[in-house]
Amino acid sequence: MMFIIKVCYCNPSINMVLPKPCYTTTSTITTTTVTTTSTSTSTTTSFTLNLKPLTSTGMNNTPPFGLTSRPFTSTINEIITPVMTYGQLDGLINKWSLELEDQEKCFLHQASQLNAWDYTCIENGEKIIALHGEVQKVKLYQQRLEQELDFILSQQKELEDLLTLSEESVKDQSGSVYLQHTDEEREKTYKLAEDVDAKLKQMAQDLKDITEYLNTFGSPADTTDPSLFPQPFPIVLAAKWSPPFPLSHPMAVTLQQICKILNAHMDFLQWINQTSDMLQRKVEEVQVFQHRRYKEQEYNVRIAFD
Repeated sequence: MMFIIKVCYCNPSINMVLPKPCYTTTSTITTTTVTTTSTSTSTTTSFTLNLKPLTSTGMNNTPPFGLTSRPFTSTINEIITPVMTYGQLDGLINKWSLELEDQEKCFLHQASQLNAWDYTCIENGEKIIALHGEVQKVKLYQQRLEQELDFILSQQKELEDLLTLSEESVKDQSGSVYLQHTDEEREKTYKLAEDVDAKLKQMAQDLKDITEYLNTFGSPADTTDPSLFPQPFPIVLAAKWSPPFPLSHPMAVTLQQICKILNAHMDFLQWINQTSDMLQRKVEEVQVFQHRRYKEQEYNVRIAFD
């Protein structure tokens, strides 16, 4: 009976073993044939295997059916690892050093970017905190504004209730009495306007008569006195008219006194006219200022509500 034995071993003459990703090597595989028989075993190696045939009691070791023994062969693989020289090792170390420097530069660049991002995140965090404080202040202002709006709405509601009560009380009154009272007030106003108009017309007629009377009894010498007849006074004297009495006559003195009084009255009327114009301008300025203030308040309220 024959057995097949496979023996694999490595060459012990290898000086060093380097990692597999660093370089590529080729190996040579040698094949050794071992022949084994039942009596002896011979191999090309330096050791010998003495194997005894298996026997058992009561069993015949002779193979049946006329089978003949045939030798079997086994192969032993021998792996030869190449030897690396110092130049190759130095080249690999230099290559790895360059790669390490590149990786270090890349790492430092990424670290600087990370520091910049960290600084930016810190600044953004501070801005967010400040913005949060501003938002809280705005919320407080909004709450105050809402409270003021509620107060204004309550006042407006009370005013509406009062107006509703007033309208109801007016509606309860008799419509005919209300209209009659309005008609009476209108008639009184019209009569007063007619009376004022009539009085103004009468005053104008009186002034006209006085002017004609003064023009009739005035003298040419009096026209040269600017204190007697100022420019605005509408009195026209006849240039070629001679008075029927001398200037020393008491009637002439009385006429001069009347002219002075009328001139004083005319000056006073002019002063009233000028003062009324000035007051009118001041009233217009006050109205413009009031309109401007109203616009400003309306703009401020619109901004506050927006």
